[in-house]
Amino acid sequence: MPICAQMSVEEIKGNPEYLTGEGWGESNKAANNAALQDLISKISVSVESQFENIEEEVTDGTSVDSHSACKSVVNTYSQATIQNTECIYISHEPDAHVFRYVKRSDVDKIFDSRRQKVFDMAASAARAREKSKIDDALRYYYWAYCLLQSIPNANAVIDEQGHVLTHWIPEQINEIFSLIEAHKVSEADNVAEIRVLFNGEPVTSMDYTYFDGMDWSNLYGAKDGRGFVELRPGMTTDNLRIKCEYEYSGEAHIDKEISTVVNVMKGKVFRDAYIMLSDAPAPAPKKEEPQAEPEAEPEALAAAQTEAQSTESADVVAKVEDLPKNDITELSAEEAAPYRKSIEAVLAAIRSGNYNSVDTLFSPDGKDMYRRLISYGNARIMSEPQLSFYMVGAQKDVTCRSVAMSFSFRNNNRKFVEDVTFTFNADKKIDCLAFGLDKNSTDDILKHDMWSEYARTVLAEFLENYKTAYALKRLDYIRSIFDDNAVIITGKVTTRMTGTDNANVSLMNNKYVQFTRQNKEQYLRNLERCFDSNEYINIRFANNDIVKAGVGGEVYGIQIKQDYYSTNYGDTGYLFLMVDLNDPKKPIIKVRSWQPERDPNFGLVDLSHF
Repeated sequence: MPICAQMSVEEIKGNPEYLTGEGWGESNKAANNAALQDLISKISVSVESQFENIEEEVTDGTSVDSHSACKSVVNTYSQATIQNTECIYISHEPDAHVFRYVKRSDVDKIFDSRRQKVFDMAASAARAREKSKIDDALRYYYWAYCLLQSIPNANAVIDEQGHVLTHWIPEQINEIFSLIEAHKVSEADNVAEIRVLFNGEPVTSMDYTYFDGMDWSNLYGAKDGRGFVELRPGMTTDNLRIKCEYEYSGEAHIDKEISTVVNVMKGKVFRDAYIMLSDAPAPAPKKEEPQAEPEAEPEALAAAQTEAQSTESADVVAKVEDLPKNDITELSAEEAAPYRKSIEAVLAAIRSGNYNSVDTLFSPDGKDMYRRLISYGNARIMSEPQLSFYMVGAQKDVTCRSVAMSFSFRNNNRKFVEDVTFTFNADKKIDCLAFGLDKNSTDDILKHDMWSEYARTVLAEFLENYKTAYALKRLDYIRSIFDDNAVIITGKVTTRMTGTDNANVSLMNNKYVQFTRQNKEQYLRNLERCFDSNEYINIRFANNDIVKAGVGGEVYGIQIKQDYYSTNYGDTGYLFLMVDLNDPKKPIIKVRSWQPERDPNFGLVDLSHF
């Protein structure tokens, strides 16, 4: 019930404690929108004095006065927060008349959630920087800065550490630029491979563009320090500068609030974003390794360990005894020779475009994935890969890591690098291809040293296969890994709430999020439509948090920060999977849920909820 339900419209309009807006239209929606615009205009007047030089901050082709600029900024709140002001329908369609109002003392609450969003995004940027995820760090810092400019008294916004964010955020962005280096590693066929470093170490991920002599390039992505530059005929890399991407205006649609603000605010130009490409420095001379101490004899080691082993419980000892059949063994050069020969043949086929020439090297499933891979954008091998081969598990599968490949898309301006892994079955046929996780995501899994190396490898391979299945649109594989009775909760960020969806829509940080509980067949039908309508899908994982269930054997709860990109939709949120890996060859997903951010009441979905 509105707080002023007992007051008439005229009484509210005459009360100086309230700001009001009215609208008329042939439909309730049209009248409501008109009332919102009228209310926004009144709110703009009330907060105009709290914006400093706002007319200089907004995007406009002509000069604009401070009132118009302030109204444009306040309009960016209308997608969610302002719609939560009180509303009275004086009359309904076809001659609709809507009245909206808000207490003057409550106006500042409209801006509170955006202040919190600035703090959250700045914190996300700092975490991304720690992991050398430069794309995420720059994106979140820059978007936080744009949001900050749309808040009254922005210069008074201070974080918990006492940083004045209008100064501190640009300082952080410029400091990141100062620690980036880009070196040319090799050049062939008008493509230069580059190595991108942050603070002397390979970046986990970074996006960039460059001027190719005629125009600025599409957006390129470097992964684990590897990137590339495509040159026009006759062009050299002399004096070539790459520009680190930080605005991400093309990806702002992931978040409607950010998209609206980025389109309204001018933002800030960072001149330090341009990095000169230099030749790779000569490798430092190898230092002489100190002589290793002679290893103890096996008998001595066994004796020394007897006391420690005697304290272990019987079930742990049993598990340790089981491990040899599920170990990870790196193959010698001789053992790897037949596998290396197959991989080299596949790479030669991709380089030459003679894809069919290596069909006999694949199993049926492997050949299907190979076809999908070479059709996934314009696939290109980057330089000469340094291959390594491992035998994994009791089935004696052999995994080859890793082949860096670049991908570009005809109807999209994004190009990126993926590390492709190949898995051979017992018949030495290539049975699986997957996009590898980045180094930090892999490290998040490997740090669980209380689990066997085999268990950690299986988890990493599952996540690689999962993200690859969506990229290559392997609907049959996805069907096979979901339990018939799986709990599937999907979410989608929507522009606004509709009357028919109210029961399943939540407002989270000024975003309307529509949640849908689906069964397996419903989910797969919707996924098939998604695959058909998108030229490409790409998923990036970060911040993996994995917990093993207390019962059920090899059952794990996996929380993942997921960035989802496709031709016509994108979002960022948290994916939770409960997966049964008791049979590594047949993983079964029991639960899949998605949420855009942490719920203020229960945080993130995890194993404790099931």
